[in-house]
Amino acid sequence: MARASLLLQSPLKWLVQACLLGALIGLGVHVALGGPLWDPLKSVQIGVIFSLVMWGGFDLLHTPMERLPRHWSAARIGLFSVAWLLLLYLVLLALAVGLVRLTTGINFLHLRAILTFSALAGLAASGIIGLKETVEHHVRAERSLAQAEARASFLGLQAQLQPHTLFNALNTIAALIPQDPGLAEEATERLSALLRQILGALERPEWPLEDEFQLLLHLLRLEELRFGDRLTFDLRLDPAMAQVHVQPLLLLPLVENALKHGFRAKVGPCHLRVEAEAGRIRIEDDGVGRQPDAPEGVGLRTVRERLLATGGDLRWPVVERGCVVELRLP
Repeated sequence: MARASLLLQSPLKWLVQACLLGALIGLGVHVALGGPLWDPLKSVQIGVIFSLVMWGGFDLLHTPMERLPRHWSAARIGLFSVAWLLLLYLVLLALAVGLVRLTTGINFLHLRAILTFSALAGLAASGIIGLKETVEHHVRAERSLAQAEARASFLGLQAQLQPHTLFNALNTIAALIPQDPGLAEEATERLSALLRQILGALERPEWPLEDEFQLLLHLLRLEELRFGDRLTFDLRLDPAMAQVHVQPLLLLPLVENALKHGFRAKVGPCHLRVEAEAGRIRIEDDGVGRQPDAPEGVGLRTVRERLLATGGDLRWPVVERGCVVELRLP
């Protein structure tokens, strides 16, 4: 969730508030110092300049936490945020001092006491702004994670009764009953195993990656009965990642997406490969492919949000044939 900017959302409202705040600050400093070397009007003017520059600068160039690499540690993000805040403060202070000299002729560099007071006041205000940004960022992150978890639960419930999976399986079973009752019974058992594991997944906040791969195996073995010899698949899980915990039903929408959109319109053999190694998961199919600018549906967006909420990432590498999606686990 991006940080809202009052300056960009409502420029006129921001301008009025910034000018009023600057005027109050200017008069307050004028009274606190017992009347400096200039009249109250210039104090108001100086206050307005500082308010416009400092407030506007921090509002537009706030600490870019949302754009920092997700794999950075908390200590590294904190150090970068403090450095960014200090650098931004020094640049804005220099700009404000320059504008004051340009518009009023007052040179703060020759008034060391006033310059020191302004610098300390600005530094204190910057600290407050930084603390406010940090609290806002954590609140937004918590709310985003809560929303992603809620949508994930909905997705898991939806996956239980995913029409194109469940109905196709039932149709396959119905067609097999008169032709091969034994195979129809096997299909029923596979569907039962799939739904049973999905129900179990809904009760757990996370589970080992090997359980996720087991779920995919149940799904693909069921789809084998519908595709017949056309469908082949390869599930490769690095033993070192077998016990890595992930959110349940994380890969299911991606595999279903390949089956539905990649293979449904394809004539001939279809091959799906899912590989997990070195903290990454790659799902590759040789289906009809995916346009680079294709929108992500609810399922795919939910997978992306769940990954981002925990520090992972998802991307769609461009390939000459078929479709590839790569996940980086947190």
